[in-house]
Amino acid sequence: MILRMPLLALALGLATPAIAQPAPPPGGSATRDPLGDATVSRKAAESQAVARFDALDTDKDGVLSPAELAAAAPARPGAGVRSGGRGNRAGGWMARMLDANGDGRITRDEFVAGMLRRFDRMDANHDGQLTSAERQAARDEMRARMEERIRERMSGGGADGGD
Repeated sequence: MILRMPLLALALGLATPAIAQPAPPPGGSATRDPLGDATVSRKAAESQAVARFDALDTDKDGVLSPAELAAAAPARPGAGVRSGGRGNRAGGWMARMLDANGDGRITRDEFVAGMLRRFDRMDANHDGQLTSAERQAARDEMRARMEERIRERMSGGGADGGD
């Protein structure tokens, strides 16, 4: 049980690149490869973020509510039991990450800005192009941070963990 939240955070971190991408175009994905070997430009990442926002904004009101974020997050086995019936809390995690003004709703501008901040962090040489090597390095760094947090919590040296 104690490892469930850090492992969930690790899984969400690894899944975030996929979450931030729009669905493949009709007829297959042979024309674009956002997470394969192709390099992704910052402009393409911005377009993908806009498309993803539009897909998540199911009521088309121009903002993502906590419910829309929670519905978009991958389901977690046993979420309702451990979280006291609150269900999947990943929507809250994403809201905290993207909600610049803290109002509990994510505007298109906040969403796109958050995705571009993430792109910029991963773009190690800051050339506006995200290569598969840069994406892998970012995943490896995140994995190392999560493993360190798990070790700290298991040894009693870390924070008490709330999400």
